[in-house]
Amino acid sequence: MRLTHLIFDLDGTLIDSSDGVVAAVNYSLTAVGAPPQPAELIKRHIGYPLSKMYPHFTDAPFEELYRHFQTKAAETIVSSTHALDGADEVLRRLKNEGYILAVATTKVRAHVDGVLERLHWHELFTATVAGDEVPKVKPAPDCFLRALELMSAEPANTLVIGDTENDILAAHAVPMTAAAVASPYGGREKVQAAGPDYWLDTLEDLPALLATLNIRSAS
Repeated sequence: MRLTHLIFDLDGTLIDSSDGVVAAVNYSLTAVGAPPQPAELIKRHIGYPLSKMYPHFTDAPFEELYRHFQTKAAETIVSSTHALDGADEVLRRLKNEGYILAVATTKVRAHVDGVLERLHWHELFTATVAGDEVPKVKPAPDCFLRALELMSAEPANTLVIGDTENDILAAHAVPMTAAAVASPYGGREKVQAAGPDYWLDTLEDLPALLATLNIRSAS
């Protein structure tokens, strides 16, 4: 079937908010008396739930860490975010070609809206689903199921694009086809082990992939 709808992850797929995340994580760690961590180590965990990241760094209660994280994140995450190379151009091209676009992310709603406003992307997406709006975050499929509902889309007509194994696992749990894109945060081996249907070395390869897949579906 022809692909008509696209669901994108946000961090590492379309944007880089790592500077703000690193600042907020280290702020929360020092607030509970734990040592700050190197930026590159923290970046490996971006795009995953914070509850899965913090145990790598400290045994402090997650609720306390999260409270401090949110305090600093309100100052740093949106203001430090920038679009990844080619993301703006690709999104606008796909929108102009008639694809229906959505975002489904583990980021909370306040940060999602702030980022989309900062990048002038609100008008590009028919649906956006934040991590604090679904019962379970990726690798559970909840955010993708909600995006499908908001877009009135069928899984067979929809492609998920993400940079972590959780994106791939969540897509396949629906089930939907998933394309993995190389992440600025690394972790290629784990993503490939999750079995993406397609691999993109860069997001700029996506329009050509879609054209090829839709030509095949028409033949």
